[in-house]
Amino acid sequence: MPKSEFSASDWIPEPGVEHLVYETPWLDFYYDDITHPDGTPGKFAWVRKHGGGGGVMTIPVTPSGKFLVISVYRHPNKRHLWEFPAGIMEDGESPEEAGSRELIEETGVTPVRLELLGSHSPIGYSGSLIHAVLTEIPEVTLDDIILQTEEGIVDAKLFTQTELVDLIENQSIVSGPLTMCLARYWMWQKRQEAAQQEQT
Repeated sequence: MPKSEFSASDWIPEPGVEHLVYETPWLDFYYDDITHPDGTPGKFAWVRKHGGGGGVMTIPVTPSGKFLVISVYRHPNKRHLWEFPAGIMEDGESPEEAGSRELIEETGVTPVRLELLGSHSPIGYSGSLIHAVLTEIPEVTLDDIILQTEEGIVDAKLFTQTELVDLIENQSIVSGPLTMCLARYWMWQKRQEAAQQEQT
């Protein structure tokens, strides 16, 4: 490991002052004065979801183990991306409440059970967390889906776990939050399997 004149592990940054430079109904943009680990001053640009509540991404799974995935247009990417239904939490909402609302709004499907599986930071310049919510849904067909087209959602599919892995591997799915939520779901599955084995 490269040597440095200071130990980064001992470094505790000054909180500094947050400088809000632009506010929108969805995201707030900051450009802060910071101090680097070596003591030199600097700048850091970052974003936070408006209201500070963070975001939520659902993991809709049917009893047969199929995942409901939607295709939504993402302006920064200039393309449609396959994602799990997701959105910004409203004031006072829990992740489970936000997940239920977003799933119903975007697909018309009402979950039968919800469970918060964990939270993660989507990227290093975001000050908000994305909450991964398992949303168990009925054994629906694509004819049951009512897409929220005004939000740029144009398609929906029901994929098996194997199909999802193949789509991620061949870059047909490039959504980082979806991949992280899948990882949390698989860890949750492993815990469930281990708990069942202990009971037998």
